[in-house]
Amino acid sequence: MVRRLHVLLLVMILAVVSVVPASGQASAAGAPVVGSYSRVAGSIAYLNMRTGPGYGYSVRTTMRKGEIVKILAGRYNGEWYKVSYRGFVGYALDDYVVHTGLAGASIARSYYKVVVVSLARQQAEVYQNGQLVFVSAVTTGRPGYTTPTGTFKVMAKLSPHRFVSPYPKGSSGYYEPFTAEYAIRFRTGGYYFHDIYRRPYYGYGTNVVHTDPDGVVRKGSIGCVNMPLWSVSKLYSWISVGTVVRVVSW
Repeated sequence: MVRRLHVLLLVMILAVVSVVPASGQASAAGAPVVGSYSRVAGSIAYLNMRTGPGYGYSVRTTMRKGEIVKILAGRYNGEWYKVSYRGFVGYALDDYVVHTGLAGASIARSYYKVVVVSLARQQAEVYQNGQLVFVSAVTTGRPGYTTPTGTFKVMAKLSPHRFVSPYPKGSSGYYEPFTAEYAIRFRTGGYYFHDIYRRPYYGYGTNVVHTDPDGVVRKGSIGCVNMPLWSVSKLYSWISVGTVVRVVSW
């Protein structure tokens, strides 16, 4: 009887481990890995980076939910990791950082300059000479308007750029006109990297219908790669017409 219970327990564990997340999403959880990358996660709007491994230390900067940080060392005091984010180095509570890793490290070795967009991770990785320049959370196309995978090249850089919906008002793809500060077209058919003032949160889970920490229900784009203003401005300065863009599913 005991052996049968052990077998049943093993089968249940394997069943849980083998579940594949829906909607092209990467695993929703995973312990941070020192030397790799994690995303800010959990039921929070933002995570404080502190100057030391404890609540008694001052706040160095804040990181919005979905943003990507590098895990430098840890754990300290059993629950803090040393992290870097946009040039800041400090400490973040382990309850709110989840491993995401990189999708494009091997791809980067084949190009001098390349941007790898991971649909599963909802992140863009920028590489030069095989080295990561920076990584950013993004929001890609929602179901029915999924950002196409493949290898593309930057066709145009526009700043600013006015976007007007190609779909009629009332249709599922319609959006109100808006002006992006930066727009980088990487595929025919109107596919761009761009900022959008209506979207305050990016990253894992934002390409499907979801409720953001501000209580607003949002969904993914209609195929473009939406980026925070800080990262798309950095990308705009770095990228050139002809730079390779790889969009991958993993």
